Amino acid sequence: MIATIGFVFAIGLLVYMIIRGIDMITATVVTAAVILVTSGLNVWDGFLTTYSGGIGSFVTSWFLILGLGGVFGQLVLEAGLATRIAKTLTEKLGAKMVGAVILICSFFITLLGINGYIMVFVLYPIADNLLKQNQMDRRVLPFLILGGGACANGFAFSLDVCNVLPSNYLNTSLGSSPFLSFLFTAIAAVSYFVYFDYAQKQSRKNHSVEELLAMYPEKDQETEEMELPGFGISVLPFIVVLGAVVVTSGWGTSTSILFSLAMGILLIVLTQFKRIKNVKASIKSGSTSGLNSMLTVGAVMGLSRVLGASPVFQNLQTAVLSLNMPMYLKAFFGTTVLTGLTGSAISGETIFMESFGQAFVDMGVNVQALHRIVTEAALVLNKLPNSSVAILTMSICGCKFKDSYKHVLLGTTLPCFLAGLLVAVLATVGFVY
Repeated sequence: MIATIGFVFAIGLLVYMIIRGIDMITATVVTAAVILVTSGLNVWDGFLTTYSGGIGSFVTSWFLILGLGGVFGQLVLEAGLATRIAKTLTEKLGAKMVGAVILICSFFITLLGINGYIMVFVLYPIADNLLKQNQMDRRVLPFLILGGGACANGFAFSLDVCNVLPSNYLNTSLGSSPFLSFLFTAIAAVSYFVYFDYAQKQSRKNHSVEELLAMYPEKDQETEEMELPGFGISVLPFIVVLGAVVVTSGWGTSTSILFSLAMGILLIVLTQFKRIKNVKASIKSGSTSGLNSMLTVGAVMGLSRVLGASPVFQNLQTAVLSLNMPMYLKAFFGTTVLTGLTGSAISGETIFMESFGQAFVDMGVNVQALHRIVTEAALVLNKLPNSSVAILTMSICGCKFKDSYKHVLLGTTLPCFLAGLLVAVLATVGFVY
């Protein structure tokens, strides 16, 4: 009884701490301590072996990948590649195609595995200026950025951690079940446009042009003026990295990603050397950003190990496996719930794979389909109020939670749930491609 109460309290405390802005390392340590004490587990061994072991395992697997990903993202930012792509797309598609421009940019930035925090900094000024030029409601900014990223998180061959992580447990390729991946992305993308159009029509109905423009800061946060590179050379690193991932997929996930990112970094340095003020400093800044993210996620991985050691969670595991429900639907709802509890797609995936992954494999499920379902399910509730990414994005955009979160919920969370559920249902009836 005490263990159950302690477990529920610990999860609630974790959500509260994240919402209050407490750093993830501190939050996970406190949460782990509560679970260890109330579960009657050895606190000393729990931290030195279980918690630290989870961190160590993650760091071993992701150190170089996240480090190089951070460098790639920083160089993209400083060389003005994303800015050029956005400006060109705006010129070609028309300024009123704001949704399409932001979707395309956020999609490809996420596809290449660039840190989500970097993506926000890169896209926010561009998106904000585009919305203002067209006299649109800026409160949709967090939705535009997060929703665009969600379309790529689970896309086939994406270098995003959400798509990479299941391959480490299932020995699957990043392109697992490509049709199911395309279907999920298509539904998410269509919903993105439909909701954006609806939200803007409602805003124009309820607000005057003057009121909409008054939402913007007095000083526009314009993208820094600089001599931007050409469009072709700007998209080339993205094409090279993605192409390299596809071509080298047979080398193993980690090797393929490291090689592809290294090729992208080298290409940017060689072609944009004059635009990058200090290559050495940029590499240092980018790697630091990537490795800081690694430590944050590593702390969550440590907590996942402690959760797995809890007798309450073990009972929950047994209950999930005994549910009278098709296996693929179990995987979908299990990952979705775990993601919601932790406020993190990576955490939800990790806990599910470590706790249930092998059991599902032993039951004979198609591992390619399982990879895809777990990846898509992790994108359903990863933007709840306890999500650090959602909160950070709204903070950077200068949008209040009460004004902007409804757009994230209706435009991203709900469509991802419906799309992910459809993918799980299709796999259940035998369509696993």
